[in-house]
Parts: sequence; structure tokens; C-alpha cells
Amino acid sequence: MPHLKVVDMHNAGNAPTDAPLSRLRHAYTNRLEAALQAKRAGKKVVGYVGNTVPTELILAAGCFPLMLSGAPEEATPLADQFLDDDFDGDLRSVYQRIVSEYFNFVDLIVIPRSSNGLLHLYYFLLETRRFLPQQVFPEVVLFDVLNTPYPSTGDYVTQRVVALKSALEQNFACRISDDQCRAAIALVNQNRRALQDLNALRRQTVSALSGADFLIAVGAAQYMDRADHIELAHELVVQAVHMPSLSGMRLMVKGAPHDNAAFYTLVESLGARIVADDHLTGESTIEHLVDESIDPLTAIARHYHLHAPSIRSFPQSEQDQRFIETVMAAKVEGVIFFHDEFDDTLGWDYPAQKKMLDELGIASVFLQQQSYRAPDLTAQSAAIRDLLARSLS
Repeated sequence: MPHLKVVDMHNAGNAPTDAPLSRLRHAYTNRLEAALQAKRAGKKVVGYVGNTVPTELILAAGCFPLMLSGAPEEATPLADQFLDDDFDGDLRSVYQRIVSEYFNFVDLIVIPRSSNGLLHLYYFLLETRRFLPQQVFPEVVLFDVLNTPYPSTGDYVTQRVVALKSALEQNFACRISDDQCRAAIALVNQNRRALQDLNALRRQTVSALSGADFLIAVGAAQYMDRADHIELAHELVVQAVHMPSLSGMRLMVKGAPHDNAAFYTLVESLGARIVADDHLTGESTIEHLVDESIDPLTAIARHYHLHAPSIRSFPQSEQDQRFIETVMAAKVEGVIFFHDEFDDTLGWDYPAQKKMLDELGIASVFLQQQSYRAPDLTAQSAAIRDLLARSLS
């Protein structure tokens, strides 16, 4: 199995320490490490993209769920050759890694239809297999989740959950029982509760947890054994009382997802604290639990239909209300709207959202068309400094 040697080791010389935060940072940086260990131990690995794939089903099948992420510093020659020019930078990087065999130790890849970008990624991978048969990569299946909040949509999503369960059973010659689903739901809910505790810690007026470290903790759950992650999150909450307190203007980051902590680190290096976020890799991903009191497949379908955040939600008015409620609950003093280079969705909502903040007297800044691979750090820093100055005035 030659591809087991592939490890995402940007800091390969930095072994994890016993401190929970150090171990979470290590897992976030060395993203394939736990999955490769599981693979060597004989466990199947299921890769997935986005936050709307039911990892509960993957766990119930006895597999290791691994979020497939990109890397801004890596070149994307195959993506540049075959993908549309306006393909999102993070998905372009994920495509490159999939078709260039980086993820070939993975046994199956699941892609959700929760945005046009993800659906197009699925289609382009199918076409790549047809046009470039020499590029060997894992089988890709689509989880056709829809987001309109109607009963008919819910019925359809339930059918798609059953279909995904069947696909996992067929690929791995297993049977996923209701009891296995219930156990997986309970485990992932426990993980979400642990992260909710960390978010509450980040929210405190005097806190030892930075926004960057919260983002890392949320992300690390996608690359670790869930039980290990829960233990580290609990240890971090306990140990935080002995960590130095942080200070700074209380900010929210809203808009495009962040698959690394570079932007958060930049913001906080300028003297701010990110105490809230509203995007697909932040606190909204752990806000809701799966209902453990009803049929497990129905519960999973209901959660990913109604509660897993996506880039486009309906009705938008409810999402805007949730945004303002989060701003108020977190005592946010300034908001950074961060939109990616090819955004064609979030920008439509920005004017109304900015107006709501203006009416509350909360300053904001709009970082528009931000490059995934080559962000303008000088311009970002200047915009953040200006926001901090306006918030203090």
C-alpha cells in the first residue's frame, strides 16, 4: 500500500506534547496522521468534503471519517487544466489532491450536493475518470442533500440517507444496524457538546482560548478519532483556568469557510479576539445535536436537512436573524465579512446584513474577493487595523 507514506506534515518535526491544545494543533496540522494509523490497523477510511455528509453513518459502518481538505501553498496543475476558472480555490485544491493520488489510501469519497461548487466537483471528478483513465483515485459517491425547509424535501433527504447507508454497506460488505447508528449519533453529539463547551470558553469576557485555537479545535475533530478528540476538548476546558488570559476587541468573522487558521491568526496578531464566527467551518457546525429520541435514520436525515449549515439557506431572513442573535450573545464589537475570490452567493446578502449592524452601531469591514492561494496580507492587515480603530472611536 504505497500511499500510506503520504502524510500532511507541514510541521513534521514538531511532535505533539501532552498539553491538549498542542495535541489538537498537531492533529489539525498533520491531517492524515490518525486516518493513516486507522488504515494500518485494518479500518476502512471514508473521505468526505464539506460539512453536510453524515459522519454518523460512516462511523456506524465501522469506518474512519476523514475530511478532505486542500492546501493553499500547493500548485494545482491538473485543476488549472480541467476546471473552470471560477472554481473556488479550496475545492480546486481538493480536486488536485484527489486526482493526483494524494488521497488514494482512502477507500471511498462522499461528496454532498449542498452547494453548486460541491456538485460541480463531483461531476468534474466523474469526467476526469472518463477522460484521464490513467489518473487512479477512489470511487466517488454523491450524497444528494437539499436545503429547502419543506416536508417533501425532508422525505427526499431521508431517501438519500438510506441510499448512502446502502452504498456504505455494499462497499464495505457490512450491515449497519439501528443500534450502530444510535451509538454513532451519541458519539458525534458528545463531540459537538465538547466543542460547545469550548465555544462558551471562547465567549467569556476573560478567556484563555483564542478564536484561532477554537477554529483549530473544531477542525481537528474532522481528522481525529472522535473519542480522542472529546477527551482533549474536555481536558482543554479544565486546563484553561491555568492558561494566560487574552484581551482585545471582540470580533466576528462571517462569510466564506476557512480550512486553515492563517486568517484568524493574522487578525488576532493585530490585537483583536475572534469570539464568534458565522461560516461553514466555525461554530455553526456544532450548534445543533442530532435527535437521539427518534428513529436514527430519520434523525440523521432531519439534522442534515434542517440544521447542517450550508452556503445557501432558506429562508434567508431566519439566517440573518440568527446572525444578529449571535452578534448580541457574543457581545461582538466588530464584524469582518470575508468573501472568497469567486463568491456568487454570499455577496447578495451582505448589504442587508451590514445595514442591520449599522443600525446597532456595530462597525464592520468587507474583505471582498479574497484569494485562497495568494491572499493580500498587507491589504487584509490594513483593513483590520481600520476596523479596530473605528470600533475604538
